[in-house]
Amino acid sequence: MKALNIFISAGDPSGEKHAAKLIGELRKLVGELNVRGIGGPAMAGAQAELLCTVDKLAVMGVVEVIEHLGFFYRLLAEIRADFERRRPDLLVLVDFPGFNMRLAKVAGKLGIPVLYYISPQIWAWRKGRKRTIARLADRMAVVFPFEVNLYKGEKLEVEFVGHPLTENLSPQLSREEFCRNYRLDPGKHIVGLMPGSRAQELARHLEIFLNAAARMAQARRDLQFALGLLPHTKGALSEKECRSLAGLEICKIEDDSASLIAHSRLLVAKSGTTTMEAALLGTPMIIAYRTSPLSYFLARLLVRVGHIGMPNLLVQDPAIPELIQDEVTPENLSRLALELVEDSSPLRRRILAQCASVRKALATEKSASRRVAEIVVEMCEQRRGA
Repeated sequence: MKALNIFISAGDPSGEKHAAKLIGELRKLVGELNVRGIGGPAMAGAQAELLCTVDKLAVMGVVEVIEHLGFFYRLLAEIRADFERRRPDLLVLVDFPGFNMRLAKVAGKLGIPVLYYISPQIWAWRKGRKRTIARLADRMAVVFPFEVNLYKGEKLEVEFVGHPLTENLSPQLSREEFCRNYRLDPGKHIVGLMPGSRAQELARHLEIFLNAAARMAQARRDLQFALGLLPHTKGALSEKECRSLAGLEICKIEDDSASLIAHSRLLVAKSGTTTMEAALLGTPMIIAYRTSPLSYFLARLLVRVGHIGMPNLLVQDPAIPELIQDEVTPENLSRLALELVEDSSPLRRRILAQCASVRKALATEKSASRRVAEIVVEMCEQRRGA
């Protein structure tokens, strides 16, 4: 088969890591592969040529997105010109609906087929978008089993492929190695702090998380704290935050979330991919989320689900605590955390059972990346044979 030319658009750190796994599986299936797209260090490491990096797309909230519309429209125009010159065999979209759905429209006008991998969260808000997605995409690969039914009645082939987080999600280091590398005390419990992968998220969560850690440290001497960061967020720490980290002796763990989550007694995390990683690794957690007042007001009007954490949406009787907006306080976080580090906590036991249920719900015979790679090849062969 002639070399495949694929364009992949992944607009956030977790999505681009899933895209990188997909590229790896594609290289096993086909000899020659040319990938261009939007992504980050994982995609670059998989030899994808990037037109834009995810750190430039790190915008959260309705209001914040509006403020950056000019940038997104310029990027869209640049990719349109790239499509016209290179005519890729396939466009693969990874979540990131606000931008990717516009990109799908551009591809459709140029006759480029579209695979949507990881559905936008239509189950949470704007369910009417499923008709638009069905019109713009040729196939859909979803990562949660309940999402297949959401598209019933639409002229779109939808397949549950499993979740890419279940692939090789394991700590890089043993607990002994982890503690030694980061100068942690192996005799103390670790509380992991994961305030988010974007500078905006750090600004809204980190100070509160640190104040909660200070309260926990005063209450129990057998606790120590570690902060999870990505390379591009490490530089977003303010001098005040760096002083707080030093004063509380909180170590920084850069780009090894799996080890931090796996070896933590408890995780305090911003809502997002981290919470799914914690559920799959069996680590109890508290989920927190704060945004701008106007974005929160609009979300209250639009969002139609009872929980913000995906692990709570996948089970019948969710137990993982969620704190939203003004509920995210040092007092609330520390109170819950001090309860959940205890073996005797009934809530801790319920959360551990819930984590096992989440792992079972997402189990598949074949990895998501492998199955999606097969779909990519099928779609390219169909196009070339047409």
